[in-house]
Amino acid sequence: MPSLKLTYFDSPGRAEPIRVALFMVGLPFEDHRLKFPQYMESKARGDFPLGAVPVLEVDGVKFTQTAAMLRYVAKIGGGSLYPADPLVALRVDSALDSFNDTLSHALMPSLFERDPAKKLAMRADFAAGPMKLVFTYAEGLLEGSDGPFFGGQALSVADLVAALQVLQIRSGTLDGITADMLSPYPRLNALADAYLADERVIAYRSR
Repeated sequence: MPSLKLTYFDSPGRAEPIRVALFMVGLPFEDHRLKFPQYMESKARGDFPLGAVPVLEVDGVKFTQTAAMLRYVAKIGGGSLYPADPLVALRVDSALDSFNDTLSHALMPSLFERDPAKKLAMRADFAAGPMKLVFTYAEGLLEGSDGPFFGGQALSVADLVAALQVLQIRSGTLDGITADMLSPYPRLNALADAYLADERVIAYRSR
């Protein structure tokens, strides 16, 4: 079994699906959480391959890219979080990359905006543009599966990312993005509910 160390901020963010996946497949890992000053010091030293986190160290070798980490965890964890069927895997990968790339990158600038009015304007553009595009596409992918997940009945790494995004919106922590904006996407809402009902997720959240 490899030695695993996951480095990210002391918050859920982009590392949370990886933490959940590692827990679900029973892989021990060092959950290295950074305060922002620590992150800046580490970044200045060149500790991160692309200057950003999360970073997953496997036997001391550093890797980046969240989706790649999730696929790796799924594979070494026995494959339960990643489908064997190539077409189902394509659906899972397409959903995963859409949430990780298109959605996360589009949301990122507004997270660092300090002016409240500008932040709300950025969030409105995000909701009307990238969020609508990705959520509509994801809803279609779910319609094509035998659900509630992208791969059908079995939860995958793509479902972790999608569910956590939906739950973040439901929580009301994103100014300008409200839970009622999820109403056009009943399948995504059902995916999040099925995620919350998974016994492994319940165990993770109750730690």
